[in-house]
Amino acid sequence: MAEEKKIKSKIKKLSGAAGQNVLIILVFVLVIVFAAVESYNVLNVKLRTQVAEKTTVYDLLETRALFIRDEKTVQDSSGVTLALVEEGEKINSGGEIEMVFSSSENASRYSSYLELEKEHEYYTEMQNMAVGSATDMEKLESDILDEVNGFIRSAAHSDFDSAGESALEINNNLTRRSLLIGENIDFSSALSEVESKIKAVDINTCKPVGYVTAESAGVYSKYTDGCEGVFDYKSVADMDINTFDKYINTAVSAKGGTDGGGKIISSFVWYLCCVVNTSDVIDLEDGYNVQVRIKSTNQVLKCTVVKGADVSLGEDQTLLVLSCNETDGNLASMRLEDIEIRVKEYTGIKVNSAAVHDLNGEKGVYALVSNIAKWRRADILYTGDDYVLLSYDDPDIKNGIKLFDEIIISGRDVYDGKVYA
Repeated sequence: MAEEKKIKSKIKKLSGAAGQNVLIILVFVLVIVFAAVESYNVLNVKLRTQVAEKTTVYDLLETRALFIRDEKTVQDSSGVTLALVEEGEKINSGGEIEMVFSSSENASRYSSYLELEKEHEYYTEMQNMAVGSATDMEKLESDILDEVNGFIRSAAHSDFDSAGESALEINNNLTRRSLLIGENIDFSSALSEVESKIKAVDINTCKPVGYVTAESAGVYSKYTDGCEGVFDYKSVADMDINTFDKYINTAVSAKGGTDGGGKIISSFVWYLCCVVNTSDVIDLEDGYNVQVRIKSTNQVLKCTVVKGADVSLGEDQTLLVLSCNETDGNLASMRLEDIEIRVKEYTGIKVNSAAVHDLNGEKGVYALVSNIAKWRRADILYTGDDYVLLSYDDPDIKNGIKLFDEIIISGRDVYDGKVYA
């Protein structure tokens, strides 16, 4: 019995030692496999390329701007009104802005009547459309493409009203296209139905009792915020920082809306004003033309520096005033906006910084030409966080980058003349 216990004890010890040896061997094998994989990854970097395409980047001045316009509010009517002018639409002096009704019921009935008139005009136009020429078709297809692009842009910026308008216009133009190629579409039943609805409206009992008219010519906007006429439009070029700060406080506390009669913007030239550090305007001069992007809408405006770029020594800040003559419904309702001023523009080939090499003291990249790496010398035009912008098609640079070169952006042991199978 004692001998049996001794034998069992020896067997357990041998089993434990064998298990430990197996575990050690397994760990050793895993370490070797891991090292082999890492070595393979280091020694076999996959060749990756990108096509040389030109890209534009900017030195940006980011700030918040106050919009100052030559604007005046329209006297609000005490009655129920219906708009005759679209947001951002131009209007002549004395032009009709709104119709005034004695009751909301009459306004609603008259509005329905006007919609039916538009619908009747649309179906009549469609019914009378004859088979068109190739030129008509090309123009229509171009319009359809423009509307599709407009729909995509509006949807991307969450402008669903504009996206809906584009979708409706796309549908209308597709119908027109079908008519132009000779497809027979019968609009008679739709016309008959609309005509019956028009006859059912007693137009004489719901006509407008008056009109709101414009005192001066300009661009109409339904949006007002109480700052109209508060900021001295004629003295913008002479404004100082203290006055600007007061204007900003007024604009911050202003509450805007579309409940009133709206406003008329009389002058097509308006101003964007902002206070910036003098160090930010080193590359600007009064009279320079610059691009300004409105961050909230991604809209890019062409502006001119009116004042603030030519700074006296010792000044830490400057009041930068830009003028612009572009306007629309969105711009007409803006007062304080975050903007970026594109101070300086660079156009070149954008590549990852790791793709740039140094050969005999010159900067450049390698391009893959017929499976052979070729040296392409280039100047660095701009340096970003993890990329650079390189010169291209420069006649003064021998063997420079050409548009559509296949630039090697990663690969192991790349050199001029290396052949890739």
